[in-house]
Amino acid sequence: RIVGLRLARQLAKVKNIEVIGKLVSDKSPQVRRECAVALRHLKTEQAAKLWVELATRHDGQCRWYLEALGLASDLNADACFDAWLAKVGKKWNTPAGRDIIWRVRAKGAPAYLVKILKDKNTPAETHDRYSRAFDFHSGPEKDKALEALLDI
Repeated sequence: RIVGLRLARQLAKVKNIEVIGKLVSDKSPQVRRECAVALRHLKTEQAAKLWVELATRHDGQCRWYLEALGLASDLNADACFDAWLAKVGKKWNTPAGRDIIWRVRAKGAPAYLVKILKDKNTPAETHDRYSRAFDFHSGPEKDKALEALLDI
């Protein structure tokens, strides 16, 4: 299935989005990682929805899966992150959800990093990881989030 998806991408005679759509719920995390990589340059609403399906299947255990999600969202980060939040709602604060927030470079992510850092249930040994995530953000959203941290 992985090779088939790679072949579809190379030949470009097949609509990649359709192939990815058939594979996002595959039982194999390796196949789903390949789907994420295939989404990287697709900036459509459908691509963001497929990314969300892949993101909700992240179990918080596989660093490679998380990185594939990050690469997939980098060029469409805001749409992917917003669609993911719309799907998970208040259930974002899980190990997998915190991973996604840590990796996604969306404008909305810094505010959630602050929530993670201020959460008394966040282990102190993970604070450095979440604090370093700010280094990959820029703009007024990052500045506002960092100011909010001063209130700790």
